[in-house]
Amino acid sequence: MGCIVNILMAYKIEWTKRGVIWTYSRTMTGEDILQSNLEIFGDERFDDLRYQIADMTAVDRIQMEDVHIRKMAFLDMAAARSNSKIRVAIVSTTDAAKDLGDAYKKYAAEKSPWETRIFSSRDAADAWVAEVTEGHST
Repeated sequence: MGCIVNILMAYKIEWTKRGVIWTYSRTMTGEDILQSNLEIFGDERFDDLRYQIADMTAVDRIQMEDVHIRKMAFLDMAAARSNSKIRVAIVSTTDAAKDLGDAYKKYAAEKSPWETRIFSSRDAADAWVAEVTEGHST
């Protein structure tokens, strides 16, 4: 397991046995989201992942352009070639973050084997990803 906190950026990465959890806070930028994705794709544990949770409930502001969302979807589709069995849960209580999740789904839908859903609570996201980790400790 392990937890990486990037003090220069507004996110934390927590590895579990079968997943990874990004907790974003304050102002989330397009560069934050791209960098946080790259940090897990290059990790040796990536091939064993079964879920990703992007918790945006502590985000105050999103500074992201469409190009960042397209790049994120492209990176995810490329990573899915290595590991096609990942569920992506986006957790948000704000319209801006939900719009981000919807835009991501627009670019990744039908092009990625990863199933992506948007939740308004972390509990609901945890329950959904638990379905793919049953029999394993999350």
